[in-house]
Amino acid sequence: MDLEASLAVHLAGLGAKHDLKNWLAAERDEITISCLNGASVVEFLRHVVRCEGYSDELFGFAAGESGKSKYRNMPWWDYSIWLPIELDRPGNLEDDPTVFVGSCVALLRELHHLQEISQVQLGIAPEGYGKMRAEIQKFYQSGDTFQLTDEACVRWIWLALRDGAELGIKRNTVLCAEPD
Repeated sequence: MDLEASLAVHLAGLGAKHDLKNWLAAERDEITISCLNGASVVEFLRHVVRCEGYSDELFGFAAGESGKSKYRNMPWWDYSIWLPIELDRPGNLEDDPTVFVGSCVALLRELHHLQEISQVQLGIAPEGYGKMRAEIQKFYQSGDTFQLTDEACVRWIWLALRDGAELGIKRNTVLCAEPD
């Protein structure tokens, strides 16, 4: 079964009203946001886990996949899709448990809650983020290298998820995270 059909079945099972064809039809180049790389996302998830009071022993994926984290819409899986609607039960596709389906609306709520409890200044753009947001193609093609601290990576990923979720809602499209 292809991804679109799997999503349709998943949403029907949840009783969620959807406009899947329009959500998937959006022009991707206009809404692409860089999450740098997998290691940056992992650092962000470590921060999430620490903010919840867990040690690194119950690191990110175990907390997210087990349902122990209250931040159910974070990118715990390599393939994550957030829909531009409220979704009561985020979770994995039945026929492809490696794909997570969540809600942009709930992701925003969780990100703002995390911002309130984090010791990191979430919401402040690290070096290079503004350039990436201004023109993603130039950012990718520039070949610029910059070193970000772990804290700057956490802030970058938080902003990328927030900006992505806001764009998903505004443009009525899905937010997708795929491995680099």
